[in-house]
Amino acid sequence: MEPHWHCDLCEHQDVSLRKGNICGLTGNKPNFKNTCNTIEFGEKRKQKVIDTNAKLQKILKNKWWVYSYFILFNIFAIVLFYLDYLFLNYLKHFFLMAYAVPIIISAIAIVLLGMGWGALNNYRNNLNIAKANKSEVDAALSAYDINYDLKLDFLKSFHGVPKVKSYLKFYYIK
Repeated sequence: MEPHWHCDLCEHQDVSLRKGNICGLTGNKPNFKNTCNTIEFGEKRKQKVIDTNAKLQKILKNKWWVYSYFILFNIFAIVLFYLDYLFLNYLKHFFLMAYAVPIIISAIAIVLLGMGWGALNNYRNNLNIAKANKSEVDAALSAYDINYDLKLDFLKSFHGVPKVKSYLKFYYIK
């Protein structure tokens, strides 16, 4: 695990444009192996745990929509490809200019396929990133024998970042 995951939870963290993550106490980059002796947990730790878990839960809430979007757009694309096939069979005795319509139908079907697969790939990538971030935060906390109970309630928000009401309790593992 990289030291910056510990620093992201610590109140002493500073960020320098030249050096990156630095300790506010020493003014240097963190140089510890497993745990930091001078780490100070506070509001930053609480906010990081809530934000990380809220992002994961928000992504997981969209799972049903993403998969239905994926299935729906693939069905539309298959139907358009089939209609395109039927239209081509109907047009095979006509002149060459009539083939522009099947080409346009095929292009629309390909765009629909791209939209469905793009939504699925975007969901999977965001889910993997959110899971990795949560596991890094959990691993950093477990290095200090800290665990937590968290309950999130998503409040209605119409624009931007969703509002979250949370109940968070930290406890030490013995």
